[in-house]
Amino acid sequence: MAKEESVWHAITHPRNIGNEQYRRLIHKARLFVGGGLLVSICVFFVLAWLGGINTVIDKMLSANPFLYLMAFISVFVALALRYIKWSYYLRMYKLKPPFWKSLAVYFSLYAMDITPGQIGRMVAAYTLSRISKSHTIKVIPVVTMDIFTDAIGFAILTFLTSVYFDSYVIYVVIADIVLVAPIFLFLVNNWFFNAAKGFMSKHGLFRIFTIYGDEYFASQSVLNKPSVYLVSLLVTIPATFLWASAFYFTLLAMGPHVALGPSIFVFSTSTLFGMVSTIPGNIGVTDGSLVALSQTFLNLPSSTSYAAAIMARLATLWFGIIFGSIFLFYTMRYWKPRRKG
Repeated sequence: MAKEESVWHAITHPRNIGNEQYRRLIHKARLFVGGGLLVSICVFFVLAWLGGINTVIDKMLSANPFLYLMAFISVFVALALRYIKWSYYLRMYKLKPPFWKSLAVYFSLYAMDITPGQIGRMVAAYTLSRISKSHTIKVIPVVTMDIFTDAIGFAILTFLTSVYFDSYVIYVVIADIVLVAPIFLFLVNNWFFNAAKGFMSKHGLFRIFTIYGDEYFASQSVLNKPSVYLVSLLVTIPATFLWASAFYFTLLAMGPHVALGPSIFVFSTSTLFGMVSTIPGNIGVTDGSLVALSQTFLNLPSSTSYAAAIMARLATLWFGIIFGSIFLFYTMRYWKPRRKG
């Protein structure tokens, strides 16, 4: 038990990390990205094979490069727009890191989209604590609230489009609840924590959460306000729309003239189902859902739907991960122990 608490103490008090721990964290970050890329390539190969590998490759190579570039631009603009929310949270905590450091830490979030349920984004809280010289546990809510409001944004956009097109409404509502409820119960609201505190204090590793839980929720209460949610959604919903627009530009690049609204619905719904799965990067679930909905809802040919799924995932998932990884490895310099004297 003492060992478990000492490990958690090292994480929540960032000055305690040593060179060996630093190297392990770098190694694990590389394994996540590399392993996820390998699995995703395998999924892409399966999709191409199912759609007729020669036909799928031909469709991808014949896509309009300018229109496909617009898919990447729409994703980048969505990321940039979400930074407004990130900087707003930092101001709520009166944290004022230099702009470029704050931006670098923010972009590093997306490297960890390859982790289950995006839990790896907590690394950004650690980096932020190094920069701001504060305890990690006090700034973790910046990351958890960012994840939570992103989830709400996806839930709202998907619900609105499903109602508008009167399609899969019940499935979307169920998925929305499954996605949002656990985050709200365990990371945003302290009701469950207070109810289970007595049990957790008597059982091994859970005792650690009772030690730091009160501090976390006390800090989290700064952001758990209606005004913060309103500002967050004013940023998140347009950003989510732009993110989903990448699928629309991907389809345009490949030739099919599909309206913006239906393509937004297909992508947001497929992403929602993937997010509910908590599989790293939603790999497999979102890809398969994109293919299925492209064929049934958009009436796209089989080979086109498989090619579009691969290209859309490159623009939305892997562009963010690779772009974020550059900043993740850059910001790891802030993890290094400070020299004494």
